[in-house]
Amino acid sequence: MKTRIFILAIIIFSNINYPQNFQWIKIGNGVQYTLTENKIGNNILVAIGGWQAKQQWVNKWSEEMFKAKLNELGIQHIFSVKGPDEACNKNKEINIKALADYIKNIIYATYYVDKVILVAHSSGSFVANDLLNLLYGKSGIAKDSFYVNKVHYFNLDGGIGGSGCGEKLEDEAINYIVKIYGVAAYDSVSGKYSSNYETMRELSEKYGDKSELIVVDATNSGCNDKWCLHDALIISKPHNPDKYDLEKDYTLFDDERRVQTAYLNQLIKK
Repeated sequence: MKTRIFILAIIIFSNINYPQNFQWIKIGNGVQYTLTENKIGNNILVAIGGWQAKQQWVNKWSEEMFKAKLNELGIQHIFSVKGPDEACNKNKEINIKALADYIKNIIYATYYVDKVILVAHSSGSFVANDLLNLLYGKSGIAKDSFYVNKVHYFNLDGGIGGSGCGEKLEDEAINYIVKIYGVAAYDSVSGKYSSNYETMRELSEKYGDKSELIVVDATNSGCNDKWCLHDALIISKPHNPDKYDLEKDYTLFDDERRVQTAYLNQLIKK
């Protein structure tokens, strides 16, 4: 453990200048890490893709979020987590233990991480629940005082878990999290909500003051379908208005199709 913290400290405090295209390092199956050039904070982003979202797609989504919004939120460390192979994350092929250990080590080595921003899309929410349970659940590894009240969890049109599909948050984990946001999208032109709106509303009512609903205005998304709006939480104008195109929606951004970060304004307000 001491060796890993020492190596991590070298990475964090070295004078390496990272290029704009980032340098991703594999830290476990399905998990990669990059250190940004941000000098105004030492905060952490964990971005988890939805069902079958490939590693390189989530890397690209993470990079776009950083360029658009995360710099001003003081993000220096980014963890990119691929989407689960199975919709309910039954295979558990992603190395969440490695991710949890690295998050712990960064906080321990630097002592000035204010926020861990956890963003999970769709079935990635079940992976996020696994991570939070490992950190803060009944047998949590990060319950010391300097790990507490750092995580802001944005569930992007995902699931709650339980009932035979996906891990649910353990009750013990809730007390250690700052806030859980159920995030959905709404298009006033079509009058449609994203596919898991009702689940996000349920999530927002589940934990009292610890949970809240955010509905992103997707009126200009061009979507005709609730599953297109599901991806409007990744990209402002999904590529397939009648459903979704995972690869394109996670990777092909331009002036017309911008990365979606409106829900993160909640943290800027605070």
